[in-house]
Amino acid sequence: MISSSFYEYVDRENIDPDLICRICRSPLIDPILVQCGDTYCRLCIEKYMGSGSNCPSQLCNQLLSTDHLTPNPPPRLVISILDKLQVRCQLCKKTNINRGTFDEHIKTSCSEYRIDCPGKNIGCQWFGPRNVYDEHTQTCLFEKLRPMVDILYKVIENQRLDIEKLQKQTEQQTTEIGQQKTEIELQKTKLEQQTTELGQLNTQVAQQKAQLEQQKTELGQQKIEIELKKSKFEQLEAQLQQQPIRIGGIQSQNQNQNHEILSIRQQITTLEEEMNKPRSAIHWLSK
Repeated sequence: MISSSFYEYVDRENIDPDLICRICRSPLIDPILVQCGDTYCRLCIEKYMGSGSNCPSQLCNQLLSTDHLTPNPPPRLVISILDKLQVRCQLCKKTNINRGTFDEHIKTSCSEYRIDCPGKNIGCQWFGPRNVYDEHTQTCLFEKLRPMVDILYKVIENQRLDIEKLQKQTEQQTTEIGQQKTEIELQKTKLEQQTTELGQLNTQVAQQKAQLEQQKTELGQQKIEIELKKSKFEQLEAQLQQQPIRIGGIQSQNQNQNHEILSIRQQITTLEEEMNKPRSAIHWLSK
């Protein structure tokens, strides 16, 4: 709503007191009802609450808060009566204007209402009453330059759109680069882990290789020992193969010796018998 400073009420003394705000002492604007039953301008009561004051009503006198405001709008009849109050424009002095249509009067027909030149957006600083607006626009250099300025603005706007598009593409590419960088970091981390694992595997392989070399050396020594044992075994086997011949010779010698011993024993027995004969004769003679 246009500020009420642009108009004054016609026949203000005859306005119904029930339509007067008790705070600003003027006819209600955007009225709102409080719980105690009084009606105030919305801006007036909200400003009043902001100062921490009590309700203006002498019957209420409670500390105001948003809880005191009723959510229900005022009756349409009250709004209609307020909109039909007669006002006079303080700019062009036109009178008998309904307050509800005063905004339209200011925006479209008030000859003294000051407005901007349409060339303000391209640099014109003119700000004057509506009744000389047409005269100004006919002589305004900015308006004469408008066709060229519009072309330049269009070019600038297209460039701005292109820049925004490039910025979006750049942001998207930046995001993609960030994602790719993150993926590269992840792959780098995985590669480092794999490199560490590969180093560990290489260490294990080197250890296993050393163990295999040691086992190979031990196997070589065992092979040499086996070869030596095999050589000894072959020598023993050759010696064993020669033993039966020697044993046969020894057995033959033993048999001959046994015959000789037997013969000697027979001879001894014969000698003992020959020796016993004289002894028997001596024994008989001694009797």
